[in-house]
Amino acid sequence: MGASPAPTARRPRLAPVSLGRVAERLVGVRVGATPALPDTGRGELDADHLSRAADERLAELLASSTHPVVVVTGPPSAGVTRTAAHAVRRTRPDDLFVEIDDPYRVRLEEVVERARRRASVSRPVLVWCDDAPLPLLDQVSGDVLAACREGRDTVVRLVVTVRWGLAALSRGELSAPRFAPVVVAPLTPAEVVGRESHPLVAAHGVSGAVGRRIGDLVCAGTEAREAFAGPAGDVLRLVAVWHRLGVPSALDLDTLAALRPDDATGDLAEIVAGLVEAGWLERCTRAGERHLVPARVLVDLARLPSAELVGTIAARLDHHARYTAARTMLAAGLDSLAAAMVVDLEPDPLGAVVALRIARGYAGLERDREAAQWFAYVIAVGDEDQARAAHRGLGLVFYRYDRLDRARRHLDRAADQLGVQVVLADIALRQGRVADARTLLTVLRRSRDPSLAVEAACQLGTLESSTGHPDAAREAFTVALGAADPAVVARARTGLAALPPVPSRDAEPSSPAPAHDRKASLPASSGRDAASSTAAGDESAEDELAEDELAGNEPAEDDVPGDEGPEDDPDTGSGRSARVVPLAARSHG
Repeated sequence: MGASPAPTARRPRLAPVSLGRVAERLVGVRVGATPALPDTGRGELDADHLSRAADERLAELLASSTHPVVVVTGPPSAGVTRTAAHAVRRTRPDDLFVEIDDPYRVRLEEVVERARRRASVSRPVLVWCDDAPLPLLDQVSGDVLAACREGRDTVVRLVVTVRWGLAALSRGELSAPRFAPVVVAPLTPAEVVGRESHPLVAAHGVSGAVGRRIGDLVCAGTEAREAFAGPAGDVLRLVAVWHRLGVPSALDLDTLAALRPDDATGDLAEIVAGLVEAGWLERCTRAGERHLVPARVLVDLARLPSAELVGTIAARLDHHARYTAARTMLAAGLDSLAAAMVVDLEPDPLGAVVALRIARGYAGLERDREAAQWFAYVIAVGDEDQARAAHRGLGLVFYRYDRLDRARRHLDRAADQLGVQVVLADIALRQGRVADARTLLTVLRRSRDPSLAVEAACQLGTLESSTGHPDAAREAFTVALGAADPAVVARARTGLAALPPVPSRDAEPSSPAPAHDRKASLPASSGRDAASSTAAGDESAEDELAEDELAGNEPAEDDVPGDEGPEDDPDTGSGRSARVVPLAARSHG
């Protein structure tokens, strides 16, 4: 092995802060005078606090006897931990203090029960957990909340900081509306006018203060970027990604070595030792195993991993860890990466809400077979709104592969969405259902969305031109000329040029074109009003589709687009490439 890369300079650390009295050691938690409150690693808890809009609400909840659980959240680098810790120090300074050491292993019910034995109305116990993961949030049950109370008073209070959006995906009581988190918003330049010299302003990286050096405190964001660019950057990035994805399993040296690129150089043990010495990594335990934790600033700055890396991580995890990590990714808006984490797993343990987002993530990855499977599961177990959204998603999957009959059956059940109507109109045109297409396009032409209205006008002009109604086509194309999209304007000009010239006033008037009902309202289902011969068989076909696609919560083999593409699809014939859903169908659906 070559020489170990030199680690970056040591990060400055200041003395930690203690909190009032300290409770005795409890099972599953660590209690000590230093640090009694977790530090963010840069000593900001010692500095004067910058007031926030959330401070008043936090003080109200912590002083109340009716709120046994206080949840604090906010976007990355908004100062969530700092704000929550300041509120605890100011509002509950004399409470006995318990910090949950290993939230992935702890049994919350046992912690609360032991804390209750030490607590009283005059001396409550405050249980603190920073960056609480889903395995802990899922344990906040009705029994735990009841154990926190003694009569009308709260004797054990849980204060947790959680990642942005994570509480809503909890299976515990925290997902209930009454536990709406206190949101800490990032500082803005307007809020720090006249306080630019405050060290927290530099630590936050507020515009105008990034990179400012104040005493021993240097902007952490600048240091972190330099660390990522250094020779040990690949190791830092892997550890930060592991934490950012919310993987509940421990990350040890063996796992880290398996995730490193094959061409990585340097002895991994020496690199990690140097990063720990520099303060960028910390050794601890998770669920009783050795674990590496990155400095928090690294998590926010690390770039997102590829789906391939997520798949590699997933291969080293058990099913429970993969489901937990996927929910954490969904809370962060990483739907496609969450889908990559649960490849080949069943959707049942996640429920309809999470499964719908996973299905959309698969659609974003163009993994249509998995997307169809998860959409079908939501149709089977979800409520009316969830099923409608799943019908839309599954219909668009079939539409991409020219399976128009199956696409239409699903999209008809979500026909109240404008983007779906665009696709239904295109299906009607391609199937020769001119009356249905004309009705849909006429309604879409009156849309309040300008881009959708001109697109519908252009398609309507094409329809009228092909059916021998030049005057109606000319009117529609003229409307489409006002589009902001140059492609639509070009199509409209081409359509106008192809129309016969307008006859002069001296010429004999031509016979009037057949009248069309332009004021027809949008039918609830374009299939029910169709005059085509396929309408009579819709009910039996839908029963067959439901039996094929939803039996066992998985679409039938010949109904789901396979990885081999549409070339082998019996419904499409040979040689046709997959259709791309129109932009309007994806943007307005």
